[in-house]
Amino acid sequence: MLKAILIDIGGPLVDDHSFYELADRVVLELLASSGRDVPKEEYQALVQGLIARLYPNPRRAAIWHFLKPDLEGYHRAVEELRRRRQEWKAERLQPGALEAVAALSGRYQLALAGNQPAAIKELLESSEVLRYFRFRLVSEEMGVAKPDPLFFQVILDSLEVGPEEAAMVGDRLDLDTFPAKLLGLLTVRVLVGPYAKQEPLTPAHEPDLEVGSLGELPQALAELSWKEAKL
Repeated sequence: MLKAILIDIGGPLVDDHSFYELADRVVLELLASSGRDVPKEEYQALVQGLIARLYPNPRRAAIWHFLKPDLEGYHRAVEELRRRRQEWKAERLQPGALEAVAALSGRYQLALAGNQPAAIKELLESSEVLRYFRFRLVSEEMGVAKPDPLFFQVILDSLEVGPEEAAMVGDRLDLDTFPAKLLGLLTVRVLVGPYAKQEPLTPAHEPDLEVGSLGELPQALAELSWKEAKL
């Protein structure tokens, strides 16, 4: 019986489109400053291909692709990208996310499950969505991040549920679906943002369910429960 839902933050819950726009703009600026004037279309095609192949850090991989074999230049660019990305501040939830979370909280324990700095909770609190979550810590506060299985285990133990009683909802096959599925959680992929282009590499990367948005999740889980009850 499903008792808990772990929900990724960036993508499913929070609109992070502007985050990736910032990252891509910074990468192109860094490449240009290093003497590599890369056409935007060429860069975007490379990043999309890397995402599809489940590269965990596609923009870092793109930087190396264009700067190789300059390892020192690569390190400088990656550090500057890390610094500049800290300028980003989440501004809004995904459409329908608040309503979906409110509906889910009536049936399940909810947990944040994001690789995020603690500052993200300013938006979650101001948008009144945080109050629906029982587990409210993010990776920065936990001291462990996805895809480490310990990340999921900490949440499960905090909620006092087993993996067979929980579902992981996220947008990435590599960070969300794969490790959660290995632990035995039900896995739900939300097809939003650039990582909707990821392609499963193995059966272990295949989610149990797919939804187009968090707003579709309550109905999808209700239908799943009905089907299980009929078996």
